[in-house]
Amino acid sequence: MKSASFTFTFASTVLGFLLLYPLSSLAAERTVFEARKIVTMDPSMPEARFVVVETGRILSVGNSLLELETWLDGVDYSIDSQFRDKVLLPGLIDPHLHPMMAAVLLPTAFITPEDWSLPSGEALGVRSPEAYRQRLRELIAGDQSTDPFITWGYHQLWHGELDRKLLDEIEPNRAVVIWHRSFHEIILNTAAMRFLQLGSEAEFTERLSASGIDPSHANYAAGLLSETALGIGLAGLRPVILAPDHLNAGMEIIQQMLRANGVTTIADMATGLFAGFNTEAALIRQTFDREDSPVRVVMVPNAKPLAGQLGSAEAAVEFLNEMQLSQTSEKVFLNNRVKFLADGAFFSQYMRMNPPGYSDGHEGKWLTEPDELESLTRVFWNAGFHIHTHVNGDEGLDAVLNVLEKLQIEKPLPDHRFTLEHFGYSTTAQARRVQALGALVSAQPNYIYVLSDNYATNGLGYDRASQIVRLGTLERQGTVVALHSDLTMAPADPLFLAWIATNRVTMEGNVMGANERLSVDKALRAITIDAAFVIGLEEEIGSISAGKKADFAVLEQDPYEVDVMDLRNIPIWGVVFEGEAFAANDQLIEQ
Repeated sequence: MKSASFTFTFASTVLGFLLLYPLSSLAAERTVFEARKIVTMDPSMPEARFVVVETGRILSVGNSLLELETWLDGVDYSIDSQFRDKVLLPGLIDPHLHPMMAAVLLPTAFITPEDWSLPSGEALGVRSPEAYRQRLRELIAGDQSTDPFITWGYHQLWHGELDRKLLDEIEPNRAVVIWHRSFHEIILNTAAMRFLQLGSEAEFTERLSASGIDPSHANYAAGLLSETALGIGLAGLRPVILAPDHLNAGMEIIQQMLRANGVTTIADMATGLFAGFNTEAALIRQTFDREDSPVRVVMVPNAKPLAGQLGSAEAAVEFLNEMQLSQTSEKVFLNNRVKFLADGAFFSQYMRMNPPGYSDGHEGKWLTEPDELESLTRVFWNAGFHIHTHVNGDEGLDAVLNVLEKLQIEKPLPDHRFTLEHFGYSTTAQARRVQALGALVSAQPNYIYVLSDNYATNGLGYDRASQIVRLGTLERQGTVVALHSDLTMAPADPLFLAWIATNRVTMEGNVMGANERLSVDKALRAITIDAAFVIGLEEEIGSISAGKKADFAVLEQDPYEVDVMDLRNIPIWGVVFEGEAFAANDQLIEQ
């Protein structure tokens, strides 16, 4: 009797449950998002008003509920009208930033030439040596920590020359680390040299030699570590800059910045930059692979140091293939891409320049010598990886394009998506070669905003300085272009980057290289569908189309309707990530 009674009770319960909740409602809820306008970035249907979403994916897009009838007839659905007066764009994409670098720098003291508006507060620009030194003294005096004092944003063209002797005069006791605006170099006082166990010239020279570092990348008397020598400084600073409290504060700022600026996908373009690939991948997953994080992350490993750590480029290929096969997260993942670095930093004028070179006669620096770059790249190319290469000067660009041309002759790949990262200075002839070789460009437009005025009178001359980040030429010839922040080289704010690219206005208010402006449409593609193409995700994100992830940036105004000078000022409500809305002012869950 117990068995019969149990069967009857269970059946009755199930029947009652189904009467209350029919099978159609047992499936994931189907939602129709309504907006004043949906900018799809799909030329086949550029605009819509409704989008149907289920289980995080788009089922259909239309201008009326009648057009969506196939997906709504006979099923339960809800209409979400909270965006009825707003404009939806595809979730914005920043295809080149560095979460770890940003997490390290964002909690430090900012003293930069330009203003920064951060979730943690405002940092007004400082543009003279006297003002810089005064701000530095004030910040050191107001900081009660016993850790080394770290400030980011120094640039000699605004702030004057700094060296160890001058820093010792400003602060003789506490370790002080001046992180250059380029990120690629630091200047240390004597206390910081001792902290890093570089106190004597013998120690300094021995460390450089043991690491195989080019001696020209460091200067003991000046307290300078630049480019490849920066790694020595990073290693010694790890207990401070990778401390959990410091990193968590930085990651919190990044999350808030991305959400406030409509970003739903980023590419970490050099995973392993600070602490090795495995360590950084774990930290990135800890931050972004969470329910309250509306951001997916493509990890692009820093290939050269990974090959060095594992003993060869071939070993690095094997390691990455194994990692890709075993990955389980759909939010933080690898997708068959690697990053190389050719020449030096644009913010430091370390990019390699063809004649006439620099007006003061100095030479740029190689981060990877051309022959080594070719041999390393060949291994990953032959293994089927997509190559992204940091390149800033026209000599550097020649070297990178030579590598691409050789590899295309040796082993032609029809969809190689070889991407030039930053694209600082190029000639029109090189731009045509970029197109002929089928390369893509992920550009850093903030170079124009911050540097072009100053470089016109320091180093490059007006003509070349006005033509940095040559984008109009690329648009006219049909090259795929993405725009990136390289956070903290620029704010992770795609609409700001699009504003620079479409206006080419500097922070001094001057227009530089008007003929190299992007159209509004090309700039918006460069932060949506073309950015998705550059990082290999165009089938999943970048446009609001059936089958894609339901990622939207929620704007208060239509970027096609506002004056082009107001692109940067469009208010952003927040984002929808895989069908779930996240307001910009939502608080993150404490971990």
